[in-house]
Amino acid sequence: MSFQLIEVADATVNILCPYCHHAVLDWNQEQYIQPCEHTLFMAMDLGFEFIADRFEEVLSQSVDEIHEDPNMNVFACVSQANYPDMQIFKADLGVEGMYRYVGFSKN
Repeated sequence: MSFQLIEVADATVNILCPYCHHAVLDWNQEQYIQPCEHTLFMAMDLGFEFIADRFEEVLSQSVDEIHEDPNMNVFACVSQANYPDMQIFKADLGVEGMYRYVGFSKN
């Protein structure tokens, strides 16, 4: 359950993979979400935008169960997953108290 949290203050900044430097969140593209092979998940406090099968396997609940939970806490779900060497980027969504989370791992 260990992970490194990297906070991104600017909601409009692109997020690059720390391993291959691919822009997984690129605001200049129509399809602004472009996961690479190192991307474990892309989620907001409102739910998941992308999740790799290998990461979903280690969650305590399925994505469907998480989305159906009226007390859904996406950050708690992803940060409690047992995945080695995970980095989580936490970016402000521009709405008070709302964030986007992007998880990466070299494995």
